[in-house]
Amino acid sequence: MRDDFNKDIGEGRLYKISQNISWFLITTLWFNLNLIPLFFFFLFVEATLANLVWYLIGLIPLGPAIGALLGSTMHVVEDDDFSEPGRDFRKYYRQNVWDTLKIWMPYLIVIYLFSVNINYYFSIAGSQYVLLGYVFALLILILTLYFIPVLLIQIKFSFRYKDLLKLGWYYFFMKLKLTIGNFLIIFILVFLLLAISEWLLLAIPAVLAYIWTLYNYSIVKDVKANFVKEEE
Repeated sequence: MRDDFNKDIGEGRLYKISQNISWFLITTLWFNLNLIPLFFFFLFVEATLANLVWYLIGLIPLGPAIGALLGSTMHVVEDDDFSEPGRDFRKYYRQNVWDTLKIWMPYLIVIYLFSVNINYYFSIAGSQYVLLGYVFALLILILTLYFIPVLLIQIKFSFRYKDLLKLGWYYFFMKLKLTIGNFLIIFILVFLLLAISEWLLLAIPAVLAYIWTLYNYSIVKDVKANFVKEEE
């Protein structure tokens, strides 16, 4: 009887492990489907500054996909439910597509403007202006670190756009340890992409989202405790 009990425990653990692995694989597949427009431009449009706008157009579907990915990940973190990866991804995609685009589109536009300035100061202006190119690169990094708490809050809660942007800056500074940690995660990710292959990014979206959500989840709990009124 004890052997049967141990067998049931073992089979249960094996099922849970296989279910979790399936969640990561299927969620990654759904996420990567949103990269098809970017792959199209990557294959048929020359990678030059003049064509950067086409790459940004290819990146537009990535915003809602990131929202769906983080929404699905928050669901498994909170409920420990890995059973329906495809359904969850589609659900959070539909729920967040327009709200996510309100954040993602301005982000892409600013990245484009900063990239144009970086190219100008690195390639066209004299060497005495190179430092300004690094300033714009730093601004892109700061904007990306700011974008992380904004997106997490937007996925979980409903705030006015102005209040959402303010909360992003609040947690950027008040949770400075998290901001520094997010920078280190980005640094490690960029290093791995350069050292191994940029195609690695296609294999790890769900894993990366899971790590990022767990690491930054204290922001979600803090917003719920301090900025969201409990329903009576």
